[in-house]
Amino acid sequence: MHGLRNEYQDRVNFVILDYDIREDRALAERLGIAAHPAYATVGPGADDVATRFFGPTPERKLREVLDELIASLGS
Repeated sequence: MHGLRNEYQDRVNFVILDYDIREDRALAERLGIAAHPAYATVGPGADDVATRFFGPTPERKLREVLDELIASLGS
């Protein structure tokens, strides 16, 4: 994930939550994330999760989700 973060960070904001921090745990619960690892996409200015999935995920799938998000935003 960190490699993708470096590659996409100029087009996508990445937020990594730490369940040991109360505020991070509260945000994860608000986003409906209850398992590790978990991934979610949220559009700019949106309160709703656009994409959510859990568990080990191949880089290919993460890249596909990021590319779709970028394309939908017209970036």
